[in-house]
Amino acid sequence: MLHRAVPRATPTSLHCYIRWSPPHHSSFVTSSRSVLNTTTTRFNTTTRPSFTRSFVTNTSTKQQTSSNGRFKTISASIALTSAASMMYFYNSQREKNVVYAEANNAIQHPLSAFSTASPSSVLAELKDDDNRSFLQAKSTEDLFFASFIYKLCTFGWLVDAAPHLISLAETLGMEKVAFWVVRNTFFEYFCGGETAEECIRVMDKLLRSGIHSILDLSVEADENATQDAASQEQLCDFNMKMMKVAIETAAQGQDSGASNSTPLIATKVTALTPPEVLLKLNNAITTLEKAFHEHQVDGTVSVESLRKITDQVFPTSTEEDKNVRDALFNKFAPNEKASVDFIEYTKLFNANNSFRDVWYTHGDLLNKQDLEAYDRMMARLNEICQLAKDLNTGIMIDAEQTYFQEAIDNVAINLESKFNRREEERAPTVYNTYQMYTKASLNKVKIDVERAHRENFAFAAKLVRGAYMVSERKRATEMGYPSPIHDTLEDTHASYNGGVRFLLSKLHDHQETTGEPLTGSTAPIVFMVASHNRESIILTVQEMERQGVLPRSGVVHFGQLYGMQDQISYALGKNGYSIYKYLPYGLIQDVLPYLIRRAQENSSVLGGVTKERQLIFSEIKERLAPGNKTPATTVITEATASPVTNTVVDFEASAATEATAGVTEQTA
Repeated sequence: MLHRAVPRATPTSLHCYIRWSPPHHSSFVTSSRSVLNTTTTRFNTTTRPSFTRSFVTNTSTKQQTSSNGRFKTISASIALTSAASMMYFYNSQREKNVVYAEANNAIQHPLSAFSTASPSSVLAELKDDDNRSFLQAKSTEDLFFASFIYKLCTFGWLVDAAPHLISLAETLGMEKVAFWVVRNTFFEYFCGGETAEECIRVMDKLLRSGIHSILDLSVEADENATQDAASQEQLCDFNMKMMKVAIETAAQGQDSGASNSTPLIATKVTALTPPEVLLKLNNAITTLEKAFHEHQVDGTVSVESLRKITDQVFPTSTEEDKNVRDALFNKFAPNEKASVDFIEYTKLFNANNSFRDVWYTHGDLLNKQDLEAYDRMMARLNEICQLAKDLNTGIMIDAEQTYFQEAIDNVAINLESKFNRREEERAPTVYNTYQMYTKASLNKVKIDVERAHRENFAFAAKLVRGAYMVSERKRATEMGYPSPIHDTLEDTHASYNGGVRFLLSKLHDHQETTGEPLTGSTAPIVFMVASHNRESIILTVQEMERQGVLPRSGVVHFGQLYGMQDQISYALGKNGYSIYKYLPYGLIQDVLPYLIRRAQENSSVLGGVTKERQLIFSEIKERLAPGNKTPATTVITEATASPVTNTVVDFEASAATEATAGVTEQTA
């Protein structure tokens, strides 16, 4: 069972309008970005998908009938009502007090643009748990708001009751009230807005602190969807158009002065094809991989073994098919004594090949309809990636559950091979995501680095720990196969840090061999350390210095979720490291599954915010002490390269902490 809640599509006669216009505050107008013309994009789809929602809790899918459950629901209702009242007061005051930092008639750059900080200085900040410098960019109102949100996150019963409360509100016709509460609490804190246009405000203020954004349209497919195939395909087409809007927004909102950081958006493959297609493709890939490991000797399989595998998996009785297969075997292994390794083996059976029919028209792994659906998915992804490449924007393909992941990895590596050509000397367009809490992840990274080297494309990756530990282990137990997740937290840490060390060592070797400095447009490897784990961040900074990888080279990036670990993010940003915030957005009803899943699967993380709350309390106490004034932020202007002080009271709320640094973390 897929443990997520997602939008579902049914045909309607609605039209969808997506409008882009620049923010009206002057910091955007006077920034180093080009002044944008207002444009309007209309998706004139006569059968525009409408969305419904379902919610799955991490405790039980059965109806709660106990008196304790009723008590929690009533308590949660009271809590949310109180939250609504507090948020009404908070927003009414906030509207009066918001002032944007601006330097009149000057071009603004992030503070990091003029930073000369050394690795030792950023390491000192990262190691200082009591460092409150990141709070200086936040208003007192925002600190109160952050403290309130953190407190709500500590109520596990509230997280568990949230899906039931929302369902109850919809039943009673009170969904507008529920959505208003969510929008002004968790949505406001963890999301960028309801449209890509609304995210510009958040992107702009993050950029002033040297922090870039990854736009993440929160749409994905539902394995349990009941729509017909045509409706599912229609929803996928609509999602593609929305992702193209995100690409255009990210490209137009980039900072022209930051050459080491590419505008990025996140993409879920499950949003671009019916899930059953990915499930069947995943099964085909794992079946073929299993056959390889059964027949391999010293990491290779012979031509004779290839014939046995194809006769078993893709049985055929025609001489014509056998002759075509023999010709392919001879191409990959020129004589009977030759053999192929795993990389060549997977290329031979790639569903993206022109000769795939000689395999997949036989057997029961994939049929003609599956291949046609696969082609439609690849056509959508190619259209998205081509637009991103044209606009110098990167596409980060998110990792998902392991029963989809082999198929997603296959899709990602095909796209990387096409759009990350090294001979073009440009920043990579496509990034794949590796969930390092899986037992196979580190070996997979090494194989794909070698594949990229052989085929001369840039290996672009995002390393995360993972976000589906509970559901993955539960599925493995129910279906009777070994859990794909590392057994211990220490094993996960070793896998993650091992991946970082391996990639940095490869960059060092390339630099030593070629004698050329590393840049994002010429390096064979570009990757993101997407982690909330302080020790992994510190290790990466230390290894970068040891391996001679410069912070501004554009080959190593860092990433955290918006609304979490700001202490780390701001320290990296102001010291010149490439840092991104994952910025999810979408309509409230579509982002609710993201928020609920994030709360459910990271409840231990969100509950461990004691340290951040203490820092915020200390900051508020100091500000409210007699004689103290609200701190000011510093904006550097290109004209004078000297500080211009302006009061800023509209920066995002402070970070949540990852107390356990556990395997439930994924910046995806």
